[in-house]
Amino acid sequence: MFNELCDNHIIKTMYNEHKHILCMLNKLEKYKRYLSSSNYNDGLEYMNYINELSIKIIGAEPHHQREEEVLFIKMEEKGILGPPQCMRIEHNIIRRMKHDLKNKSENSNLNWEVRIQEVSEIISNLCETLRTHIEKENNILYPLALQKITKKSEWEKM
Repeated sequence: MFNELCDNHIIKTMYNEHKHILCMLNKLEKYKRYLSSSNYNDGLEYMNYINELSIKIIGAEPHHQREEEVLFIKMEEKGILGPPQCMRIEHNIIRRMKHDLKNKSENSNLNWEVRIQEVSEIISNLCETLRTHIEKENNILYPLALQKITKKSEWEKM
């Protein structure tokens, strides 16, 4: 469905950004596994990789802002209220998780085992929440937007 859209279509752009975010989540989970099974010195290296990835994931914030400030507003103008409101709530939850991960992965004041446990738990929750969120947007929200926003000029404006 999304591949059929023109390259500069906002939905196609957002869909492609989702693919990039999912790749980062895969790396995050891989580093989590390595972190849990490594010695302290190697673990520090993986913790640094996790921190770098958390910063990159936080850097995806313009994606969420475009959804909220452009797509969701247009959908609400068309009378579609519930899905954009739910996605905004999830964005706020995801924002907190991303910042939690960054803070915990750089906080060396914690006991190492506690730090590994907390970072691993945040990674698990963030990955599950963000994957489910992306799935809802890709399979429900974006198709609904394509169905309800029918004028090419509206899409071009976005």
